Amino acid sequence: MIRRTVAASALALSLLVPSMAEAKTVSYEGVGAAPAAVETEAESVGEFLVEQSIQIPKGYAPFPSASEKLPEGGKVRVAPGYTVTIKDGDKTYVRSTTSDRVGDILKELNIQLGEKDTVTPPLDSRIGDGEVLRINRRVQRRITSPKTVPYETVKRENPEMNRGEERVVQEGVNGIVEEDRLVTFVNDEEIDSIVTGSRVIREAREKIVEVGTKQPENMIHGKKYTKKIVMQGTAYDPSAGKWTASGTPARVGAVAVDPRVVPLGTKLYIESADGFPTYGFAVAEDTGGAIKGNRIDLFYNTRGEAYQFGRRNVVVYVLEDK
Repeated sequence: MIRRTVAASALALSLLVPSMAEAKTVSYEGVGAAPAAVETEAESVGEFLVEQSIQIPKGYAPFPSASEKLPEGGKVRVAPGYTVTIKDGDKTYVRSTTSDRVGDILKELNIQLGEKDTVTPPLDSRIGDGEVLRINRRVQRRITSPKTVPYETVKRENPEMNRGEERVVQEGVNGIVEEDRLVTFVNDEEIDSIVTGSRVIREAREKIVEVGTKQPENMIHGKKYTKKIVMQGTAYDPSAGKWTASGTPARVGAVAVDPRVVPLGTKLYIESADGFPTYGFAVAEDTGGAIKGNRIDLFYNTRGEAYQFGRRNVVVYVLEDK
């Protein structure tokens, strides 16, 4: 950042702190004036400028800069120049310079660049008003660190286990690898990393899961059944009455059967045999004059649904009463 005018500046004021130092004598050379000895208790150039009510004309700067210490027997002069803010790696400071060219500033302030260091703006550029001169320090470090290797999960078929069942027969363990890396940092920020070597500290152990392939016997939708009967199905709706022969409300899931074939109260699962939407779980709660033998009447909420079902074969599973 460059300022061509420093008149009791905020920078100088920020450097003015109470001082208990003993008085010292410095040589001060103002604009167009001969050097003069001045006695001061200031600790820094900025304090000195404020103490002496020295105003810096436009296009001039204090040398040394306002942020630097004021030594015994030192010299302070105001000359044509610039006030530059420099960010060097993780350090930030302000200095006075006689040039606003980046290359000249580095030489004047004796700022050395490493082989792979860069500057922003470039060396052949000028520092603009309010711009910061950034020194990008590039360093490489060798770092050794552990790395986790996730375990793999392997599934094996087990024909002795029912389909849908799983069993863990070996728990997985993550592996650990120690890596050597060459890491590149710019201003302490990692920008690149190359693995140069590695050592296995612990091998990963796979997780083994057995998966059942055996088709469960006498199971339908997670329920065990004792009998499977192919029946001729018909349908009825609320127009047939609001109550079943068991005294329960007529509803979807309440079906009419021949009690000699399927006792009332039996829990059922009814599946279409021809691809029509499955009726699902039901309870034998009703009877009917025409429902004899292997026949079943399914309740639907509307006459339209009952007509759509019509007459078709269904597979009736008699469920265990659990």
